[in-house]
Amino acid sequence: NIIERFEEIYMEAIMRVLITDDSKMSIISVKHVFDGMEDVEIISAYNGVEALEQHRTFRPDVIFLDITMPVLDGLATLKIIRLLDRKVKIIIISSIANQKTVQQDCKKYDVLAILPKPLKKQEILELLGLGDAK
Repeated sequence: NIIERFEEIYMEAIMRVLITDDSKMSIISVKHVFDGMEDVEIISAYNGVEALEQHRTFRPDVIFLDITMPVLDGLATLKIIRLLDRKVKIIIISSIANQKTVQQDCKKYDVLAILPKPLKKQEILELLGLGDAK
């Protein structure tokens, strides 16, 4: 089907980003990293349950995931997502990123990076292979 093929090509041309954090300010700060990039589509979730639903429907390429959230925390969300999807890139963003147990779980579940808050724009862009993006 031509329409399905077009949708496939279109979806591959855009980087789909899911930002999961219970803090609106943190979500806004991650969104700012991608300011001016037309080929990036961003959605957000405020807890792990919302993230799982967004993952199912939006099929992100990258997930930014906070650890401390209500309803379902980031580590539980990470474990469930990894059962469903081994390919999505997951970047942990957290003020408790340096805790040893967090680092061990993240390594076990193949996290791309663990970044402490506040985030550094250039570090994120380089992680995603967008280092030259403005």
